[in-house]
Amino acid sequence: MKRLVQKYRTVRSTDTDYSELLVDTNVFGAGRDLIYDPDAYRWLATRMSEAEARLDLAAANDAISAGAPVDASSMKTTSVLEDFAFFTRFAPTGPSRVLYVGGGAYPTIALHALTRYPDLTLDSIDIVPHCTVLCEQLAMALGLSERLRAKTLDVFDMGPGGELAAYDGIFVSSAVRPKNEILTHLLSHKRPGTPVYAREDEAHPLFYEPVTVDHPDLTSARMARAAWAAEHGEPFPLPRGCETDA
Repeated sequence: MKRLVQKYRTVRSTDTDYSELLVDTNVFGAGRDLIYDPDAYRWLATRMSEAEARLDLAAANDAISAGAPVDASSMKTTSVLEDFAFFTRFAPTGPSRVLYVGGGAYPTIALHALTRYPDLTLDSIDIVPHCTVLCEQLAMALGLSERLRAKTLDVFDMGPGGELAAYDGIFVSSAVRPKNEILTHLLSHKRPGTPVYAREDEAHPLFYEPVTVDHPDLTSARMARAAWAAEHGEPFPLPRGCETDA
């Protein structure tokens, strides 16, 4: 890890290649022999968050300027698995009002879902105010203000019998922390039977917290990958940097 810090310390956060960083830290590939160091880990975790945030903000601004969604591949998204899991879990007769936890400025998967399902509405929450502002502007630019609503909100401030009870589907981003505490809170206070989907990145467990909570209403990314593999007879094809083997 110290070696990676030395490598990326010479690069400005605005110039960091997110895909390259994912490849270098992939525990199934180039990062399998990394030696954990707490200080190096904290530095790399911050740089990972900065690189991801830059892509998120750039995508939002580009889409607002263009008045149209940007190509997801230009954001170097870590996986399209979440599209599969989201749609197969909730469609074709799934939830009509979904809570998106940690949606950021450009909630890619939410935009895909809204495109496919015209009766679907989503409330995207994030603890970062400028993400809320950009997401609101994005929704306006795309003509989705009535279906994509952004709020600056800590999920732990949402309790039972009120806000959480209004949703019949909950989607949790890979970057939220503490993810398992958030999932436990949601599962404890949501409406009975409401499905919850949690993103995770098995190849980067230090940077994107794995799901350890078990609940019949919860689907994790690993569960979705396993279902896809069982159906197709081969592993789910993850993009560069996200492979689960060398």
